[in-house]
Amino acid sequence: MDIVEYLLFIPLLIYGIALSDLFGQWKHFMDSSSWYTPYLITLIMVTEIGVHNVFVFFQFSPELSNITYFAYWLYLFPPLVFLLMVNCLTHVDDYSDTETFFTARIKPIFLLLAAFISMHFMPFIHFDNHIWLPRLLAIVFCTIYAFWPKNFVFYALVGVWLFSIITRFYIIYK
Repeated sequence: MDIVEYLLFIPLLIYGIALSDLFGQWKHFMDSSSWYTPYLITLIMVTEIGVHNVFVFFQFSPELSNITYFAYWLYLFPPLVFLLMVNCLTHVDDYSDTETFFTARIKPIFLLLAAFISMHFMPFIHFDNHIWLPRLLAIVFCTIYAFWPKNFVFYALVGVWLFSIITRFYIIYK
């Protein structure tokens, strides 16, 4: 193993822990008594975002070969914020009602999601810089939804997420 593989281990481990928590919550798809559409859509959305970030993390792995200690911490912040957001989203065990759980946690979940997405604008992180518009819209809708949790704001955010998937697909396969 070279130095880059060692340096990639910690951020990918953090993403792996977060994705493990997310996939553990997919049990809600099997139990119709715990179905709450915004929660289930958020699980799918956040899982896709996490898998995509793991995938694109390898694109800037060559940059890690001559990185300083403090710069390495900057690369660790996005996975750490993602893990915090996932922890807010996935610890449903204290609640018997998924809707009550989700609505009580909307603010921290979506503010952390907005913070995570905004970290992709930092100059040292080169995560798909060509999709800046969907990211900017997602930050705006996450922030609005955190403070004004109306269904149409949530579904506008979901639309932006779907638009970003289409944009990423088009960019990758053009």
